[in-house]
Parts: sequence; structure tokens; C-alpha cells
Amino acid sequence: MKTFTNGWSSYCIRAAFFIFLTISTAGFGQAQTVTFAQFFERNGTNDFIFTNQVTSASFQTIADGSAVLFMYQNVANLPLELQGPQQAHVIVSATTTTPAVQLAFDPPRDIQQFNQTFYIRIIRDVAAQGGTGTRRNLLTAIITPDGTTKSSIAGDDLSEALSYTASDSRQTVTYTSDFVGFLTSNDNLSLSFSSAFPLLTIGAGGFFNSFTAAGTGTFATSPAPVFNPPTAAGVTISGQVLNGYGRAVSRATATLTDSSGNIRIASTNNLGYFHFDDIAAGQVVTIEVSAKGWTYEPRVINVVDSISDVEFYPVQ
Repeated sequence: MKTFTNGWSSYCIRAAFFIFLTISTAGFGQAQTVTFAQFFERNGTNDFIFTNQVTSASFQTIADGSAVLFMYQNVANLPLELQGPQQAHVIVSATTTTPAVQLAFDPPRDIQQFNQTFYIRIIRDVAAQGGTGTRRNLLTAIITPDGTTKSSIAGDDLSEALSYTASDSRQTVTYTSDFVGFLTSNDNLSLSFSSAFPLLTIGAGGFFNSFTAAGTGTFATSPAPVFNPPTAAGVTISGQVLNGYGRAVSRATATLTDSSGNIRIASTNNLGYFHFDDIAAGQVVTIEVSAKGWTYEPRVINVVDSISDVEFYPVQ
């Protein structure tokens, strides 16, 4: 694992960060998008972890996330406290059951697709004075595969450099924030990884071999967002859990995770219904269901108003 331990390396990291921030438009995805946020690791350590589990694989940050400097760009009406680098932690969470592929280039190109939802959360270390919710969610990005195309990490075989990209033109990218409002938009993002250890290879089960890496990130959208956070008015989300025979499942557990990473848990009643109160509107939440003998896909919901018809059917 490569780390930066001396003062000169730390200075170079920060200098590179501010040079990196001078980019005003995204160079990936759709050309019309504008870069509105970026992050750079504060310590330059290998905080991103890919784990080969033979029949599946996971990609995540270290416990409590990676310490980063985060900056908004090209955001109208941004208050002073949110201008300039923000001390924050980035938390990445993703799993996949799709094996990697290798393209016959020179050198060969290794591609690891993610067939399940990919989460990126950037949480401010200290709550801001303004904003909604916890006033800490600088940015949450949820990337949902559309069933035919999947987001992916790719790099040259035996390389220590990789990248992760996602775009509305290929997947569904959903942004939420306690501070920034997003209009109907085209969204894309890119994470860049360096110092991968060990070098990139495909291993057991056809997935990437386990590795760690350091990372940076760039986020873009069109049109550019504004400082116009969503209303914090509370709404309700309710629904029903059913089994493979269409019958209600009682005592199932429904877990709701909001855009700030806060978790709520509810149990279903005798008719299989669950209920969550006082959910802040204007954010994206994820609901996961667990019940004995059945498996359910998580649901990602854009909360605009109260919802009463969220139904969960088991995976066939």
C-alpha cells in the first residue's frame, strides 16, 4: 500500500487538488454537463477497498469513510460557509455479482461491472449553519443500473490506475444534498483511483482480485445546480411486503436509509404493512426488506410527497 508521509508530499497533494479544481466543465459523459463538485483525499492513503468474494465482490471505503477535501463549483447563490474546501468524509458502498471481462487491447483492459446500486456519500465533518436535514450531506450520488448497462471500474491489466464512471446516458444517476438543489438534468460522475495494490488483475470467480487504492472524484450535471435546498417538510412512506404467493408477510423488517446515511427500521403488521413518518421531502431514500425465507431487491425512492403504495415482492 502506498502512502504519503512527509510534508512535501502533503503539500504536493494540496497543490494538485487546487489545480484539479480549476477544471470548469466535465470531460466525460455528455459534453453539455458542468462540473459542480469535486473531492480529493486529505491523506493520500489507500482508503478504497475492493474485495473478491469468489461468487460476488464488494467495493467500499474504510470504516467511517475516507477523509477528503470537498469543493462546490459553478453553484449559484452559494453562502460563504460553503465556499472553498470543506472537510468531509466520502463513503462508498457497492456490491456486484457480475464477473469482470477483459478486452483484448494492448495492454489488455480489465472491466468490473456493478449490477447492483452503487452509493457515494460525502458527509461534512461538522454541520453547517444553513441547509436542511442534518446540514452535513454535501452530496449523495446513487447510481442505479438500468438492467442492460452497468457502471464499472476499469483499468489496464497489471496497472495501478483505475477509474469508475457513470452517466444518465447509460445508468440512472441521482444526486441529493442538504445544500444544493438539482433541476431536471443530465448527470454524470467519475472516480479516479491510483496506487492500486496489488496491481490490477482478474482472479477467483472471474472478479477483480482484491486491492486497495487512493481516490479522487468529479461530479457534473446540466443545468448547473443552485443553492436552493429542498424543503424539509415531513412526509410519510408506507407500503406492503408480500411473499412469492402474493400473501402478506408479517414481522418482516423494513430498513430506510436517507440521503445523509441516517437509518430507520420498521416492522410489518399482520397485513404486511410498514410505515415511516416525518421523512424530509426532496431527497432520495433506500428501503431494504428482510423476511425469513424470502429475498427482496432494495428500492430507491425519490421522495417528493407522501407515498403509500410501495410494494415489495420477492426475487424470483
